[in-house]
Formats: sequence, C-alpha cells, structure tokens
Amino acid sequence: MKSFVFSMLMAVAIIYCPAQAPVIRARLVPAKGIIVGQPVHLTVEVLVPNFFTGSPDFPTFDLEDAIVVLSEDTPANMSEQISGQTYAGISRTYLIYPQQAGDFKLPPAQFTVPYAKSPPKTAQAVLTLPPLTFHADIPAAARGLDYFLPTTRLTMQQKWSAPLNKLRVGDTVERTIMITALRMQGMLIPPMQLQAPNGIRIYPDEPKVQDQKTDRGEFIFGSRLESAKYFIQKEGDYTLPAIELRWWNLSSNRLVTATIPAVHFTATPNPSYVAELPPEPEVVTTAQPRPASLWSRYRWIVTAAPVLCLAIASVWFAYSYLPKLVIILMRRRERYLRSESAYFRNLVRACRNDQPQGAYQWLLHWLESSNPKETLNHFLERSKDEQLTQQIDALAETLFGKDPVNVWNGTAMAGRLREHRKTASSRRESQTRLPLLNP
Repeated sequence: MKSFVFSMLMAVAIIYCPAQAPVIRARLVPAKGIIVGQPVHLTVEVLVPNFFTGSPDFPTFDLEDAIVVLSEDTPANMSEQISGQTYAGISRTYLIYPQQAGDFKLPPAQFTVPYAKSPPKTAQAVLTLPPLTFHADIPAAARGLDYFLPTTRLTMQQKWSAPLNKLRVGDTVERTIMITALRMQGMLIPPMQLQAPNGIRIYPDEPKVQDQKTDRGEFIFGSRLESAKYFIQKEGDYTLPAIELRWWNLSSNRLVTATIPAVHFTATPNPSYVAELPPEPEVVTTAQPRPASLWSRYRWIVTAAPVLCLAIASVWFAYSYLPKLVIILMRRRERYLRSESAYFRNLVRACRNDQPQGAYQWLLHWLESSNPKETLNHFLERSKDEQLTQQIDALAETLFGKDPVNVWNGTAMAGRLREHRKTASSRRESQTRLPLLNP
C-alpha cells in the first residue's frame, strides 16, 4: 500500500512539475575602468534543456555612441547541470567600442532559440538580453583635448616625392604623412593641419582611412594617410612648421606627443619657367536682337513633352510594380533558402569543412524540411544505415558529450548522407512511376 501511494505521488509530481525553460546569461569584460575607444567584450551564453534543434539567432544591435561588432569566432559549445537537468549551451562574444565618455546601457536585444522542449517535441523561445550597464571615461590629463586618441603605440611618418634640395620655382612636390595607431579605429585619428608660408600653394588630397581587423573583429591597427601637393610660386628660403599629434599611451597611462620636425628648404630661380597669366578678355560684339518667333518661344515645351511623359510613366511603373516584383523575388529566395536541397547542400558543406556545430544544426533543418513529423531517431531507424548512424552518434558525442568515445568524420558522414539521399530519391521515383496501360 505504501509503495502504491508513493508511486501515485511521484506521478502527480511529474505531471505538475514545471518544464525547464531556456536560460540567457551575459557578462562584460572588463566591467570597470573602461577607457573610450578600447574594446569591451560582451559574452552571451544561451542554454536550453535537452539539446538545440537549430542554430540560435545572435542578432546584431546598435548602441548609441558606440561601435558594436559580433565576433567571427566559432561559437563555443558547453554542457551544464541546472536544477538537476542537463543543459546544452552556446556562447558568442560581441566587441563594443565606446566612442564617447558616459554611461552605456545595453538594449533589450531579442535572441531566438529553437530547442527540444520534450523530445521529440520541439519549441522556440525568445530570450531578452539582460540589462547590463558600463561607464566609459577619458583620463583627466586628456580631457582638455579636442580629440582623444588612446592606443599602446602610435607612429607618424612622412615621405616626399622628390628631394627638397633641388627645388626650383614652378616645381611641384608631393608630401605624404602616414599615421598608424595600434588596436584602434582609423576614424578616431584626427586630420592633419598642413600649412605653408607665402610663396607656396598647397593642394591637399582626400585623406584615406583604413582599418585592419582580426578574424574575431578586433582592431589590429587603424591608419590615416594625408597627402598634399606643394607648388613653388616664388624663389626663397622656406620653413614648413612642425606637425604635432598628442595621444594617450595605455601602457604608461600618460599623454604623449608625436612630432614631425619642421622642414627647411630653398627654392632657386627657374629662368625657363613662365608664370601663367590670366587670359585676356575677348572682345564681344553685341548683335541686334531679332524678333522671336512663336515656334522658337515654345519649341522647348514641344520637345520636352515626350521626355516628361516617359519619365512620369517610368516613375508610375516603378512605384506600382517594382515593390511587388521585389517582394516576389524575396519570397522566391526565401523559399529556396528553406528548401530541402538548400539545407542538404549546407549540411554537406559543414560536414566536409569539419564543422560539427554547423553539421548538427543543418542536419536538423534538413530533416524538418523533408518530413516535419520525423525525429532524428526515426530517420536513423528508417535509413537502416549502420555507418550513418555511427557518424551521427559520434557527432552528438562531439558536441554534447564530456568524454567522447567515437571520433566524428565529417567527410565520411557527407558521403553516407549523399548515398542515402540518392537511394531515397530513386525509391520515390520508382513508386510514383505510372503503371503500363497494357502490360
């Protein structure tokens, strides 16, 4: 009797036990002492009971006065016990570069997570990014500057297109200044103020700003290239003023000044040079006006009317049909991306590239596109392919097992999947072929 009552209580407890829900966690590194322009690593972890049935959506989001970049690193897989149940997890990292001093609050970004709620039953959860905050500041010694340039190393170099000891009147020489800052964006490097004394005219070019990043999205260095042409108008001794750039050294925590020294040179006379004189004004004779005819007065209206009508018709056509055409094309592309062949191609590519996470996710998508009611276990039982079953089991152990026993071979799994798909396609064709009318 006691055992019966205990069994009934356990059954009731199982029925009324709330289902475990997905979990989202986030943390900032560093969380304090953040300087403007330096990266803040935001790590987001998504955990679900049982296992994922698809790839979680890690969206990109905007943060005012900051640059947010989703790292290109491969998502990290994990396994964890929460309230006695095993959770599978995936984590990714965002890089946040604050551009101004002040307080920053992360927006409530939405993460879509497909998972096995009660296998084989699946579900899709929408999780919200926790409301984390951080403060970015500028060191007191650098707050009076018009700009803030934090880096661990900054170089400033110049190059001339010709030697400065052989300049003559009428010559043009080009000056190029390259500024490179380690681990920061090139757009934060301020423009150079190039000056010259009377007798020299400056023709500046458009500056070129470039960034070099790692595969993770972190800035390796940023550069700014300033170029200008100096045209010598008069002979004499010239001095171009020095160029200074102040920047904050993150290694020594002090303000440093990078300098290009003043440039001295002499421009000698050039007897063969003739300064360009403005052209003499031409003598314009005023003709007597002729009486305008009616055709010449309104001819532009007649000639412009067909063009105007064609333009109006083009605008009307574009306004009426172009949005519909774009919607149709987008729907066709969406249908193609969600087709069985597209999912299978992505699955084979992930297997050949030895990407277990991608292979597992595309495998689930492909099975759902082929037969939404079929689970992974039913698929393996129906395939009766022992080698394919071994590879899929090895794939699951690689992703979610603590000590995998079997070794997953992506190339072998891709070959078995192709063979299975070819056999299944041949079987369907033979079943749908019409019988002969007169056997």
